[in-house]
Amino acid sequence: MKRVFIILKEDIINYPPVLTILNVLPKLGYKVIHIGVYSDTESKEKYEDEGIEFWPTLKYNGKAGLLTKFTSQLKYRKQVEKYLTDSNITSNDRVWIMQAETICLLNKVVEKYPCILHFYEYVEPSINWKYRLLNPLYNPSRTFAKAKKIVCCEYNRAHITKGLFQLNELPIVLPNKMVIDENVLKTIPKDIKPLYDEVLEKVKNKKVILYQGIFLDKERRLEEFCEAIKKLSDEYVFIAMGRGSDMFDELKKKYESDRILFIPFVRPPYHLLVTKLASIGILSYFPRMGSVAYTINPIYCAPNKIFEYAKFGIPMISNDIPALKYTYMEYGCGECINYPITTEAIVATINKIFGNYEHYKSGALNYFNSVEPEKIIKEIVS
Repeated sequence: MKRVFIILKEDIINYPPVLTILNVLPKLGYKVIHIGVYSDTESKEKYEDEGIEFWPTLKYNGKAGLLTKFTSQLKYRKQVEKYLTDSNITSNDRVWIMQAETICLLNKVVEKYPCILHFYEYVEPSINWKYRLLNPLYNPSRTFAKAKKIVCCEYNRAHITKGLFQLNELPIVLPNKMVIDENVLKTIPKDIKPLYDEVLEKVKNKKVILYQGIFLDKERRLEEFCEAIKKLSDEYVFIAMGRGSDMFDELKKKYESDRILFIPFVRPPYHLLVTKLASIGILSYFPRMGSVAYTINPIYCAPNKIFEYAKFGIPMISNDIPALKYTYMEYGCGECINYPITTEAIVATINKIFGNYEHYKSGALNYFNSVEPEKIIKEIVS
């Protein structure tokens, strides 16, 4: 049986799209081995029962000191290289490496094995000095040229990557659409059920406006949405679900009420239990100063949440950025709010969607069905 080795330096519990790859590859006849960290023990055991193997590595600690980070990166690289060396990889196997930082650390692996390089963010042409210390001779263009396939999660980013690194072919675009077994959500884990029951009770007979995802101070602005709910009738409730910077706690302290609920991170795919309750889904991506990446990543965002909303026919609202605007225009699944973002504009847009709700709902479902990850993943590993 052909094997695919999935490698990501960070915990895959924070990368729901990786779960799509774990779900799809076995159905295509591949033996899947994940090399890294997966802290969701319950879900990991279910995958193991289905034949997927998990080979552990050191857990990355972003808050550790510089020296600790440096030594742990070296140990991580040594662990991964030994796993692959001992695996007797053939030309029929594939080593699927995710994220630029992981690829930078393992660039020698790309020279030795048939590799797929998968980027979830904009790829900087220059290497962070900390990674340069670990890889003084690393040349991204040379490494990328040796890969079997290059994968990006969004069309515009694929073209930018091709141009920056002078690739011969456009990277394959694999949108961040989550593919799961529907039966998974029929049984709610014991650690999640009390939270879910509490939320269910609070939103009973309400119209739910939902934001789910990470919380970043300047990039994911939510204050206007919190303020907007005050101008709507009592039948509306706003839910903010996820984790990230201190922004989550600050917003919670300022706005939490019976009509504005804050829900901590729920491990995927069980966060979809809350998603299903929504009437409208919020997306918020604001470019920031500081680097090209702070602009490219938001305006050409590739959120898995857009597919999670669309999966349940949930119309969407966002600020005006190309990646979302043209999706809404093509499928009729949502509305952008022009700058400047005001509470009045948010309220007007919510009313507009509810005034023609079935149209937007149909558009969301059509968008969800427009992407077939199974076909794309089959092309990637071929």
